[in-house]
Amino acid sequence: MFDLIIKNGTVVDGSGGELYSADVGLRGDKIVCVRPGLDGAAVTIEATGMLVTPGLIDPHSHTDWSILGNRDAQSTIRQGVTTEVVGNCGVTYAPLTAAGAGEAAAALRAYGYEGEVGWRTFGELLERVHDRGQGGGTAQNLAWFVGHTALRNAGDPARHLEEALDAGALGMSSGLEYGSGRDATTAELLALARILARRGGMYASHIRNRDAALAGAVDEFFQVAQAGDGLRAQLSHLNVRHNTGADPGAWERAVDRLATERDRGLDVLADMTPYPDGIGLAVGLLPDWLLAGGAEEAAHRLGDQEVRERLRGECDRYWRFVHRGEWDRVTLATSPATPELEGRTFPEIARDLGGDEWDCFFDILRAAGPDMFAVQFIGRLFSEEHVAQAVAHPLFCLGVDGFSSRLDGPLAARTRHPLFFYGHLHYLAHHVVRRRTLGLAEAIHKMTAMVADHFGLAGRGRIAEGAWADLAVFDPAGLARLDTFQTPERYPDCVPYVLVNGALVVENGKHLGTRAGRQVRGGR
Repeated sequence: MFDLIIKNGTVVDGSGGELYSADVGLRGDKIVCVRPGLDGAAVTIEATGMLVTPGLIDPHSHTDWSILGNRDAQSTIRQGVTTEVVGNCGVTYAPLTAAGAGEAAAALRAYGYEGEVGWRTFGELLERVHDRGQGGGTAQNLAWFVGHTALRNAGDPARHLEEALDAGALGMSSGLEYGSGRDATTAELLALARILARRGGMYASHIRNRDAALAGAVDEFFQVAQAGDGLRAQLSHLNVRHNTGADPGAWERAVDRLATERDRGLDVLADMTPYPDGIGLAVGLLPDWLLAGGAEEAAHRLGDQEVRERLRGECDRYWRFVHRGEWDRVTLATSPATPELEGRTFPEIARDLGGDEWDCFFDILRAAGPDMFAVQFIGRLFSEEHVAQAVAHPLFCLGVDGFSSRLDGPLAARTRHPLFFYGHLHYLAHHVVRRRTLGLAEAIHKMTAMVADHFGLAGRGRIAEGAWADLAVFDPAGLARLDTFQTPERYPDCVPYVLVNGALVVENGKHLGTRAGRQVRGGR
């Protein structure tokens, strides 16, 4: 007797092998049988003409920013995503000092969370997210990195890293292109990486430069990744932004280095985003001297015209194409103090407000004040050809580099880009069905088993007997007609069933409100 059977579907099992017809039988939270002709279940899902896959796993997500305001993970669970690897780019909202808690509360309000920030340690944050009591819990599984920037800001990074690993963190992520992560020395990163190696953890990094100094940033990444035997590493979103001064062939050389280090025995992969567009922190453009006294002081100094004139020549550190006059590539995505400007490009904002794009940028940050770190951009960062090249590469997992959103509440107005609602499906609808960048089995592998194996998410990412019952059922016809470039007005309807740990979360396209997700600990 089975608790649930998915019958007559075409199985794409996550291994990258051939598709086959089979039924999938579940008992409790596990897959117990995969073969044709299964019968005898309390619940049967008829999947004739459908694709049955492992639940998708996002290797690079920032859903930890929005999960407290969107526990049902509306935009990602409805795409068949059952596990997200969060805590990336060095930015996590724990550990925290008392002063940092106030800044975290202000930032989290932009993502729909109005509650108190009562936690201080990383473990306390995980308890807050995953405790199912009093309306808690999550629809999807979450596997966590602790952010290096958060460790630095809390003081005593080594102690806080050990505590986070005790609480179940996969390892540590760094974000070396913005915030206090910019100030980190290689020696500091090496010391923390040795702790990770001793504890069997991972190191993931948003490296210092993906433009003119890409080679040096990649060198530093591998120096840190080689800090100890057995350290696994993830080179986050290894891509080169268009028209920012990178040497011809810089990306290809970086990828060759990735392959060489893997051949030498380092367990390392990279990940890529689905669109030419991506999200970015507005403060990433600002130099350290402006941010040294905190967001509120920086906002005050932005009222000084001399400071503004100096900044025009000293912000060439992130999204460097704006220094070539390409502000049309930048859309204001999240701006708590000026929400009426969200969704507009900077030339549009400049036309309406007067002045030029730089002045508008400074005005928006000044208005944000203590919420400055919550201001986000969406930018046209890459060429379509570059995206396709990385998506097809065998050493790249497929992530989205966004966060779970929803079509109502505070998150709705701030996530109008299709990245948040169709990003995972864009790989399948655009790169597989339309462009044929890669085949279906390979794409599913890069979104499931490849991620689970590398991050040590045991029993996830495959349709196999004994595996956790994280499953998605896709309608191929729905994928073929889905326009993943349109502004989302409704949730996609091409994933009629999603199960997390054996529990139905989406049934006949309806989100049931089920919160069966768990904290997933990595390891080998």
